[in-house]
Amino acid sequence: MTFDALKQKYIRTIYREKAFLIKEEYIKLHHGGESHLYLNHNQFLSKFENLELLTNLYLELLPNGIGEYKLGAVDSIMSPVLCGLMAMKLRKDIIVVKEKALAHGLESKVYGNTAGEIILIDDVTSTGTILMNAANALREKGSVVECALVSACRDMSAVDNLAKAGIKTFYVATYEEIIKNLWNVFTEEEKSIVREENKEKQYNWRLE
Repeated sequence: MTFDALKQKYIRTIYREKAFLIKEEYIKLHHGGESHLYLNHNQFLSKFENLELLTNLYLELLPNGIGEYKLGAVDSIMSPVLCGLMAMKLRKDIIVVKEKALAHGLESKVYGNTAGEIILIDDVTSTGTILMNAANALREKGSVVECALVSACRDMSAVDNLAKAGIKTFYVATYEEIIKNLWNVFTEEEKSIVREENKEKQYNWRLE
């Protein structure tokens, strides 16, 4: 299946399985903001077929011409799972980066051999903060971090933030792309909420 076909299947599936949430009430985001829109992979990726779908998309996202590298799992629920499956398929090593040092054991934030290039893996990014924090922690250990793979970006600000930090982001879709592809299947209530979010956050999405 081509990347575009996998992408369309992914977008349809996250809506069908209620992973792409459109709520009248605000949902709190990791970085402290609030939104009426939220992509919740935790339940979605508990199903093997969905996990396989997203893993295959990530394998398609890998940049061409890259040499030896490891996979970097950032501090989210699904990142280590995705890294694990990709590592098995690619026969690559994994580095795990926590936001805070664990309070037991070695009390470290970084686990694994940090030498060489590391490609960061996350599922969704809104601001790029988790990925940038992971990159900083790895670079302090001497790693080369120039790329990140994510399934979805809330808007292009995360991509811009990561670019300023020297990280090129490869992603499946933006929220705008997801919404445009699903617009004809949204309920009128969902459309109204999305319009309000677009206006409130000044995303300037072209929805209709």
